[in-house]
Amino acid sequence: MNEKGEDGRDKAWKYTKKVDGERYFSCIFCDQKCSGTISRLKHHLAGTPGGMKACNKVPTNVKKELQLQLKVFKDDKNKRNMLLREIGAGIGGGSNESPVVEECGSNRSSVSQPKTIGPLDKFVTSEPRQTTMNEAYKKELRKDVCRRIGRFIFSKVLPFNVVNDPFWLPMVEGIASYGVGFKPPSMHELRTWILKEEVEDMDTYLLVHQKAWKQYGCSIMSDGWTDGKSRVLINFLVNSPAGTWFLKSVDASGSIKNGALMFKYLDDVLIVLI
Repeated sequence: MNEKGEDGRDKAWKYTKKVDGERYFSCIFCDQKCSGTISRLKHHLAGTPGGMKACNKVPTNVKKELQLQLKVFKDDKNKRNMLLREIGAGIGGGSNESPVVEECGSNRSSVSQPKTIGPLDKFVTSEPRQTTMNEAYKKELRKDVCRRIGRFIFSKVLPFNVVNDPFWLPMVEGIASYGVGFKPPSMHELRTWILKEEVEDMDTYLLVHQKAWKQYGCSIMSDGWTDGKSRVLINFLVNSPAGTWFLKSVDASGSIKNGALMFKYLDDVLIVLI
């Protein structure tokens, strides 16, 4: 609802007339004098508290018009304050003061006590919840982060299903848990202490499988495939109740693939297991 007239002034000024030059103005219906802002006259005409005493001669249509203006203004103000509290830039631990109640034309005025805002007020409100600036900021921030991740994957020509790797999500969650200021590992760190600790973990995990091989027995499995460089590779795996363990991969490109060759490779695998 537009409260401004064509001249940019509040429409409620049309219900006033000047008194004593620029110092006072009065209500055109009851001649009640007032100084200050136009909001006091609005309360006067609407018959609501927060301004001067109610006008007893205001027409019904004017009264309803001003009541609607005040309601729209109050609703907009409440929504703005709620938004500010949500993003941490609102009133916080400050206070809200009720409007000054004054009888114009006299020297008496009363100001209500400030209402203290508690730390939980920004989470509990009687107003309907609106989409906050904070939520919009988070949405844009996630979009930027996703694009950065995509840019890295595209630049290294990594397959899209790399995000289905079981170690992908723990990595992302670890970075998020650290928070702002995380410094990623350097190439030197990756090739030294990080690689060393991962190898040690794999050696420990291998001991669990080897124990199962001796206790329950195991099956040796192999499969062959040709990579993008036309190399013939043969993978050897060991299966047991503890799971399947990749043992090694052999490049058989320069060999004749027959029974004797497979026997040789399997014999080498048995020596490693024993």
